[in-house]
Amino acid sequence: MSRYYLFGTLLSHYGSASLNHGKSKGNTSPLQKARWHNKLHSVVNSDAIRWALRFYWQQNGYPVNRNWDGYVNNWIDENFDPERFIDDDVLGFMNPEAVRREITEEIDDSDLETGVKQRTRIAYPQRLSALGVNRAFSLTPFDGGVTFNSKSGEKDGTSLHFIEYHNTRYQYVFALDCNHLKDKTRIFDVLDGLMSIRKVGGHNNVFCYDFSPESFVLRWTKDPSPDMFYCFEQLETQPGVYAEPTISSSLIESLANEDIDSNELWIGGKIANDFELNKAHIYPGRKKAVAELKKVITKDLDLNKAKAQK
Repeated sequence: MSRYYLFGTLLSHYGSASLNHGKSKGNTSPLQKARWHNKLHSVVNSDAIRWALRFYWQQNGYPVNRNWDGYVNNWIDENFDPERFIDDDVLGFMNPEAVRREITEEIDDSDLETGVKQRTRIAYPQRLSALGVNRAFSLTPFDGGVTFNSKSGEKDGTSLHFIEYHNTRYQYVFALDCNHLKDKTRIFDVLDGLMSIRKVGGHNNVFCYDFSPESFVLRWTKDPSPDMFYCFEQLETQPGVYAEPTISSSLIESLANEDIDSNELWIGGKIANDFELNKAHIYPGRKKAVAELKKVITKDLDLNKAKAQK
């Protein structure tokens, strides 16, 4: 069977974001930030996105090993089971305590002709993630927005609490090696989850910001390398004023150089309006784009046959 990979860049809706805060400084909650093209951008780390994906599965009745109850993760099986649990299969796992422990079973000398002790090492479960997610970068540089709250009643030096926010969109990338999945039909569950993330973890998560994609570019390919990375851009037309988001010039260049076959691209959402690209699958409707891609994945991976054999 041919090996297939799913790569993508997802672009969130525009809104006032106060997400995934860094460590508080006094009575200020600063956003996490990093330099991107030599300018300071707000970021959302990849663990927060992966948490949101798992939480989507939990809320929609998928078999997950870790259940979030609002405060901590509750484990069903600390030994893990990638065949039983979707999060163990897709997101991988490692038990650091088990890795540090070295438990062996000794075989008695008298049972061996050589008289040499033998040891059988007990293996501990760990699994690489089939899904890689990179941090989300704001599409526009951070502009220093700060708001504040004040506690009611008598005031003191801690009454005011300052919170950084950013009016922007975020883009992030993912890579899914569906060959690594124990159950390859879970590729659809990954897609459904990424298209439906409502919020990401971090801080106390009281802010409403739609993290589902407004637009996306997906690549379904036999090529193990994505050859496309953060493929949206929002150009500055004058200081502090930005045009609407567009497909990045680097992706257009890769297509022109035939490093990427445009037939492998599935472009959906707002970005697809009035956008044309020969042979690419372009749908202004996100749900329609994903539904059509699922048909191709089902055929390429022969999932109907696999389902019938279960």
